[in-house]
Amino acid sequence: MTLTLEQQQALDELFIHVPLPSNGNGAAAQPDFLQTWFGISGSDLKAKLLTLFDRKNEFESRLLDMVESNPLDAAVTFLAGASYAFYLAEKDVNPKIKTYVDSFYYISTCASVGYADIFAATQAGRAIAALVMIVGPALAARSLDRPRVMDADKLT
Repeated sequence: MTLTLEQQQALDELFIHVPLPSNGNGAAAQPDFLQTWFGISGSDLKAKLLTLFDRKNEFESRLLDMVESNPLDAAVTFLAGASYAFYLAEKDVNPKIKTYVDSFYYISTCASVGYADIFAATQAGRAIAALVMIVGPALAARSLDRPRVMDADKLT
């Protein structure tokens, strides 16, 4: 693809304002497009993701403790939250999602039998439904288990 002279001039004018990072020896390196377009550099994003991954085990342990302490509450809370997120993602796009109850109906079927006459129409809706299809059956299977009594040292 070849740019017209006007397109090239517009791009040149735009990139005049983009600060070029140094490559360590004083010369300018290639521009960081994440910084240019989203306001966060690739190295900053990588550092933030690594920090999140470092805390993953702690978060996962706390989440599993909450699920084990009250499985029914965890299942209902998960389905309610996923339904709300799905409703927000689909309400103005999907003609079958007119109310929160429509969304709850779809999400609850994703977590159990998998039948629905509603289908996700947005990428966000599909991602939410996929998460529910992965996590939902495990929560549904345990939802009627008796809550586990937590150890005193895990409560702090």
